[in-house]
Amino acid sequence: MSVTLMVEAMKAKVGNPLRKLVLIKLADNANDKGECWPSYQHIADQCEIGRSTVKVHIKALKDAGFLSIQERNDGKSSNIYRLHIS
Repeated sequence: MSVTLMVEAMKAKVGNPLRKLVLIKLADNANDKGECWPSYQHIADQCEIGRSTVKVHIKALKDAGFLSIQERNDGKSSNIYRLHIS
């Protein structure tokens, strides 16, 4: 967990409360480099929202520049997210 990223995520204006919750959860999982790789299902379970809702909000966060995604399409691994909050 990166405390710095958690603080930045709390301050960020993302335009939607669930989107902010997803961003905070990603920051909670991130290392000090801003990288994390939780599964959609893990985020959904922790935020108590649907998996498809997580996907929608992650895409919106990416489109807004809050994160970048390195997709890993091997069927076994989750994506790598790099946070760009500040």
